[in-house]
Amino acid sequence: MLDAVAAAGGSVCMITMTTRHRAGQSLRSLWGGVSAAWRAVTSGRAVERERGTFGVLGMVRVVEVTHGESGWHCHVHALIAFDGPVSRELAQELGGSMFGRWERALVRKGFAAPLEDRGGLDVRPVDMGVGSRDAVAEYLSKISAEITGGSAKEGRRGNRTPFGILRDGLATGLADDLELWAEWEQASRGRRQIAWSQNFRKWAGARRERSDEEIVTDDLGGEDILAVEAQDWPALRPRVAELLDVAERDGPVAAAEWLTARRIGWFRCRRGVPPGKSEARHDMAECS
Repeated sequence: MLDAVAAAGGSVCMITMTTRHRAGQSLRSLWGGVSAAWRAVTSGRAVERERGTFGVLGMVRVVEVTHGESGWHCHVHALIAFDGPVSRELAQELGGSMFGRWERALVRKGFAAPLEDRGGLDVRPVDMGVGSRDAVAEYLSKISAEITGGSAKEGRRGNRTPFGILRDGLATGLADDLELWAEWEQASRGRRQIAWSQNFRKWAGARRERSDEEIVTDDLGGEDILAVEAQDWPALRPRVAELLDVAERDGPVAAAEWLTARRIGWFRCRRGVPPGKSEARHDMAECS
């Protein structure tokens, strides 16, 4: 998108808006407030006026969620694209207008935003030079990768991302971490964390967004070697990271021996046959 805007002679700014939060707030309610506030930012007559006044082409929005001493923290990053050069002052004016709708919507939902000049709003013009575009794209890509669990990115100021919480929970088995992960699963279900304004994705020449069904049918080139019995999964779950370390370091035979020593039922997968249709379950005598 950044490259497409640059080629068209446009400009971009990144706007970040956040909400006050405290320990004990549920992620579901906090996220609901943020979603309502963002709808207020992006709908209504004011939005149409802004498009004409500032030459807004469209926007891409990412919701970032972390957890720390003050509980869940949920904020929005948005890249706003313009059809021509826009000064820092004009970008700040647009951000202030958007923040006003954001703040009022939060109040209606029983929440509050930090003061605009005290962390509630951050407006940063994007240098459209190649190096700067790459840096901004990398930053938002890291957030997006963390959303899907594929990144080791951690939150700032000691906050943890949801998948950071999951990694800690699997490594330590701490109930608090596993409960936080369960809350994340329930609160994030069905929510769109990465969104484009209408028709902007097509304008930027981005490829069509793939469905979940298309993604899970991808053949990543791996090979299923061992599968664990469903009834034994609860015993394995707190130690799955340890098993993966053994498999990566010492291979599948060592992984099988590790499972057998802990009396966790497993079976060997035939090449090309998915788990569930593999060889019969090995009994413990055969495994040993």
